[in-house]
Amino acid sequence: MRTNTEFASTLLEKGASGYAGLAAGLMLERNPDTDSKDEFAAWKSHITQRVLELSAALSVNQPQLFINRAIWFRKALLARNIDERYVAASLESLRDTLKERLPEVGRSAPIEYINQALETLQSGVATPDDGEPDADTPTGKQTLDYLQTVLEGNSAAAIDKLLDALQKGQSPASLYTKVLLPAQREIGRLWHMGDITIAEEHLVTSTSQRAMSVLAQGSPCKEANGKTLIAASVATNAHDIGIRAIADLYQMEGWRVIYLGSDVPVADIPKMISYFNADLLILSATLDVQLPQVTDTIKEIRQRCEKSIEVMVGGYAFDQAPDMAKTVGADAYTTSVIAAVEAGIKLVEG
Repeated sequence: MRTNTEFASTLLEKGASGYAGLAAGLMLERNPDTDSKDEFAAWKSHITQRVLELSAALSVNQPQLFINRAIWFRKALLARNIDERYVAASLESLRDTLKERLPEVGRSAPIEYINQALETLQSGVATPDDGEPDADTPTGKQTLDYLQTVLEGNSAAAIDKLLDALQKGQSPASLYTKVLLPAQREIGRLWHMGDITIAEEHLVTSTSQRAMSVLAQGSPCKEANGKTLIAASVATNAHDIGIRAIADLYQMEGWRVIYLGSDVPVADIPKMISYFNADLLILSATLDVQLPQVTDTIKEIRQRCEKSIEVMVGGYAFDQAPDMAKTVGADAYTTSVIAAVEAGIKLVEG
């Protein structure tokens, strides 16, 4: 039987655009200094994302997820020199719209989540920060040099520098976790702050993907151990650098790796597990709005796969609330690429 919270989550997901349009109209009515057609479209888009994030938080009973997204939204507006009072104004307008439009049975939890976010914003809690590469450390300097080289249009030279480091004894795992993944986090931070374009972010990502292919191909692998890993980013998750790094490191450990990449449909993963007789599945989710896809995927696996399989989850969506791994039905949560390899081996081998 569905709970009131699950009911509210579904209503918000299905009606996100409609609720957002009403909330945006209310916000602009209350703040006439922002009133224009362009402003309406922009705020409707912003609030639609908030509604989807609220739905995702409700689906796993984690108000902190929505609070974190509200904090990040404030940071994004500040980076673009937009008055942060509009963050609260947009949330208040959304809250008041939902008070009026949601059926009473599904109203209380969404309103409470929004109120908690507003209280946190009013308290002045600092925005979570992934941290910037430190140019005073060897690996921080290496990361920044890699990024600068790529952004200057010298992708081949950037990859050559990684290969040179590999030849000098730096391990593939170190290059992945100390250079390439921090570079992706930094480029994401810069994009979030409005300091780079989408095209520049794509340039860095595509270069990192090429670099990983070269590093994986040129690195020795242990003797095959007979175990099979399937690694994938869940449906709607276009980010795959982290899960690809995990897949490559498992291959170096002697596993047969079936790497499915990004945005894998829910129904396809059980088929792959059965076909390849997999021992371990690792799923990645970056955004909290992707958590329902994780839950649905694991449910499909448990229902359709005859063989029992260990399931590990990871990614930024879980980093905000690690206990969610149990909520979505996983056997384990991984905090990092290296931890994913160590924990996965323990799960399978006992």
